[in-house]
Amino acid sequence: LTEVYQSIVPPQGTWGGLWNVPAPGAEELGLDYQTYHTYWSGIAELGGGLMLVTSALHLTPIPVQVPAFLMFLLVSAITPANIYMYTHDAAMEGENVPLTAYPEGHYFRAVVQCVLLSLFWKLAFQ
Repeated sequence: LTEVYQSIVPPQGTWGGLWNVPAPGAEELGLDYQTYHTYWSGIAELGGGLMLVTSALHLTPIPVQVPAFLMFLLVSAITPANIYMYTHDAAMEGENVPLTAYPEGHYFRAVVQCVLLSLFWKLAFQ
C-alpha cells in the first residue's frame, strides 16, 4: 500500500523549487523522502480518524472540535499531493489501482478535498 501513495508525494524542488518540505529524521529511520511523508501522513490519518470517531461517540473526554481541527490541518498538509497529481499527471501506482482520468478525475479529487476541508472546519468551529 505504501508504494501507491509514494508515487504522488511531490519530490523536493517541484514547482520550480517552491516545494522544499523537509523530512526530519528520515535518514535516522532509514527512509527515503517519499516513504517518510507517506508514513507520517498515513499514521496521522489513522490516528486523527480514530480520535474523531472516539470523541464523536464520547468514548474519550476529547471534544470533537480538537480532532476535527487536526484533520483539517492534515487535509491541508496533504493537499499539495493532489495538486501535484493534477499539475504533473502523477498516478497512484500499484496493483488493482485504477488510473485517474486526466483531467476529469482530478476535478473530482479537488471537489472531495474542498468538501473534506469544509466538513472538518465546520466540525472544528461548531
